[in-house]
Amino acid sequence: MLDTSKIGQSFPPFIIEVERAKIHELALAIGDNNPVYHSREAALAAGYKDVPLYPTAPTIFNFWGNVDQHRHLTDAGINVMRILHAEEEYEYIAPIYPGDILTGVTTIISGRSRKMRDGSSMDVLTTETRYTNQDQQHVLSARTTLVVQE
Repeated sequence: MLDTSKIGQSFPPFIIEVERAKIHELALAIGDNNPVYHSREAALAAGYKDVPLYPTAPTIFNFWGNVDQHRHLTDAGINVMRILHAEEEYEYIAPIYPGDILTGVTTIISGRSRKMRDGSSMDVLTTETRYTNQDQQHVLSARTTLVVQE
């Protein structure tokens, strides 16, 4: 069962630098041929300052930038071996471009437990990672809903 006293707990910050090649690689990996994700010139012609961050890139930030996330969740009493990813959403506050250095701070923002008919339990929790850039400007909030089956 989820320890609701952990709601509101934030984990130590992590840093990730946005790289042009990684934006290009992500677009290639999912088959998006939109030239603004592959070429600075195309991005400039489309009115961007540079190649914009690919819309779903923050998912990768949790894997490559937030390398201690599993340990932090485990320390908070969450059985990471039983997690199912339920939902992901992003709120872009300001544009993010190559060269930006983002600092993310993840907080458990909600959680609830539910007893199942078979006696097992299911915890549903939501984390929010708030990203600020090198100018301390809030640029992105990423919310993740996880289901933990016990």
